[in-house]
Amino acid sequence: MLPNDKFKFEQMLREQKKVIMLSGMIDEDTTFDEIMKLGSPLIFNFKGITAINSCGVRNWVNFLKAFGENNAAFEECPPTVVKQMNMIPSFTAGAKIASVYVPYVCDNCDAETMALIDVSKFSKGKFSVKETIPCEACKEGEMELDGHPAQYFSFIK
Repeated sequence: MLPNDKFKFEQMLREQKKVIMLSGMIDEDTTFDEIMKLGSPLIFNFKGITAINSCGVRNWVNFLKAFGENNAAFEECPPTVVKQMNMIPSFTAGAKIASVYVPYVCDNCDAETMALIDVSKFSKGKFSVKETIPCEACKEGEMELDGHPAQYFSFIK
């Protein structure tokens, strides 16, 4: 099989911990064999992930099953990843979720932004996330959380 040019990863060290920077699309062509060789524990940074389809979800879940429970942490999860974590509990396989991007939209100018939220200390039903933030684009409106916090953070156990 040819390598998947739609998905890439890069390994870096942060405070003696292996961080895997993921980017592109996770789909039916994505394999995680090279990441598996890196050993554990690993921190997966999802900031660069642009899309995940159903076959990609299956490949990811199977990878994490083989990788081992509690050997991973997730950080900088964009909404496309948060959606999968909310719909498919096995998507995280017991990984610690450190941070997610939360979408906001301005009620005045329709500008959109993503705010990085540390969720490592959240607990089920207890979210310390601002429902509105000032709009940097128009400087006049309030940006509102694009969605309901209880739904967006339903992956928190």
